[in-house]
Order: sequence, then structure tokens, then C-alpha cells
Amino acid sequence: MIKLQLLLRHPNAAPELATSLRAALEALAMHVDGFGRATVSVHMAPDDYARLFGQPPLASSELPIPAALTDAVSLITVAPPHVATNLNPGTDHAAI
Repeated sequence: MIKLQLLLRHPNAAPELATSLRAALEALAMHVDGFGRATVSVHMAPDDYARLFGQPPLASSELPIPAALTDAVSLITVAPPHVATNLNPGTDHAAI
């Protein structure tokens, strides 16, 4: 799976993701992992990603915004990889 981060054009005041935005994402084969007031995290299958963006995924690279998302999304990037590490022995792992 390829993880993407979307920056919303208008911060979301509601505690849930707008139904119309969720439907537009799902129509593009983007599956919502989580969201906040200003961002949405999604994942896509590699084949769907290649069909939509036509380029290999590069961490943190800016992607073109599909026409169906231009009113709601101002930026799409490939999420950087996270690595679990034990920074302090005896504590929980942290992602860096």
C-alpha cells in the first residue's frame, strides 16, 4: 500500500470527514486511514496509484491534485516512511 497525506483547502470544523470528500476519495481508490481538521491520511494500492498519478511514489514528493479534489485539497504528498525505534530503554517506541 502507498500512503498519502492530503492538506485540506479549508480546515474541517466538524469532527467527521465530509461525506462528499470521503466519496470523492473512495471514487479515486483512496482509502481513508485518518483525518484531522486540516489533513487526511489515505492509502492506495500500487496499481491504483500508478493509474491516477502515472509516476513512481517518492517520499514527500508533491503530486498533482485530481480534478475531483481541487475544491477540497490544496496539496497531496507521499507520506514519508516511519521507523520504530527505542529512543530510551524501558520506554515505549517512538516513530521518527
